[in-house]
Amino acid sequence: MSPEIAKSVGQLDFSLAEWDRNPRIATLLSKTVLKGGKRLRPLMTFMVADLFKLDHAEVAPYARFVELVHASTLAHDDVVDNADVRRGEASINAVASNKRAVLAGDYLLSYVLQEIASTGRNDLVIEMARIIADLAEGEWLQIENADASHLKWTDIESVALHKTGSVLRWSFAAPALLANMDEPFIQKCRRLGEAVGIAFQMTDDILDFVRKDGAEGADVKNRVINAVIFEALALKYQTEMLDMSKIQDLDISETLDTAVLKVRARVDHLVKECHELLHEIADEFEQKRGIRVESAISSLDTMINFLAQRI
Repeated sequence: MSPEIAKSVGQLDFSLAEWDRNPRIATLLSKTVLKGGKRLRPLMTFMVADLFKLDHAEVAPYARFVELVHASTLAHDDVVDNADVRRGEASINAVASNKRAVLAGDYLLSYVLQEIASTGRNDLVIEMARIIADLAEGEWLQIENADASHLKWTDIESVALHKTGSVLRWSFAAPALLANMDEPFIQKCRRLGEAVGIAFQMTDDILDFVRKDGAEGADVKNRVINAVIFEALALKYQTEMLDMSKIQDLDISETLDTAVLKVRARVDHLVKECHELLHEIADEFEQKRGIRVESAISSLDTMINFLAQRI
């Protein structure tokens, strides 16, 4: 990560101080889901901005918006997952209540859409609205998967696409929109963001069995069928289509190690796709605009590898 990107991310303000309609909600968000974090999505947004030679000052509001939307999903997820810990500290619903956590998440989404609309960029309003819809659908699909009678791998991948891939889609599509690229080009950027997000989520699914921050094993506890759990159950029952309505015991200890290896192989395949797409996008941008930023390409290559090798 370049010093310029680190500086740009560090200058982003997540306090919501300028929107004081309800400071109590803003304070709750600041003390919980907006506190700390890796700021991965703003970071990726600035990295893609460098690929397209965009000014960081122009991109900064949009890098901030995606982190706020991500934070809203954390508020909602903590309620859905009955969580009491987030990043080693009390979750938003534990600090306040389930009702307040949901309302705070809704408040944050409303704030973001209002802010984007105020820029006059209807294309970016539509882009973010689609992402918010995908996030809700992803949560819905995840709930359905827990009791599905014909659960397939594509159902698991669909949840990762909607819940994680959709948000990272913004980090790649928003800079392309700001660069006024054509729709086929923007669609490639969307797919790259989605593929990065799916790989990131699958790696998180593996980490769910090895992390030691108080949130480990949450998916088994909440009967959330993530990538590793699906593969382990498929191995245990020797089938590629699970009837979750008949599976009461999620004991996967005997097949866990092999399942992790299978998910790891899927991640590696996605990483290969990501690298190929990134270089295709960079080549096309050079053809269209006569600009090629090798340092940005190299940084994104490195970041893609890092996101998939955090284990």
